[in-house]
Amino acid sequence: MKEKAKVIEVKEQFARLEIRRVSACGESCASCKGGCVPTNTYINALNPIGAKAGEFVEVEMSTKIFLKAVAITYGLPLIMLFIGIFAGSALTDNLGLTINSDLAGAFLGFTLMTLSYILIYRQDKKYKRQDKIKFEVTRILV
Repeated sequence: MKEKAKVIEVKEQFARLEIRRVSACGESCASCKGGCVPTNTYINALNPIGAKAGEFVEVEMSTKIFLKAVAITYGLPLIMLFIGIFAGSALTDNLGLTINSDLAGAFLGFTLMTLSYILIYRQDKKYKRQDKIKFEVTRILV
């Protein structure tokens, strides 16, 4: 995954970068008039090429790590939702409970989905502490 970023500051072999998020509408606010406010994300990246503050650079992250993060962030909650829905419906039917099976499935599905978001949040904090997600400045843009 490659993104364009602006170097905010440099400390030793690391650079603090500002990446502008692009919304799904393409940020053509003059024609849209939707009132979007562009947001920025800040990351620390390895700076082996010696980029300086104020320069625009290309930053890269391993595609494998990026796709794994996307799959976990979006796929795991969806899978947990479906497991909860089907398990909740099956449990109420098999155990002979008087609860509506659809309601029990929805409750269990949303509960498992929420638990997956909590698990993802904790794992993300752990990865950040261990520096498992690495960005690297690959070239300076002109």
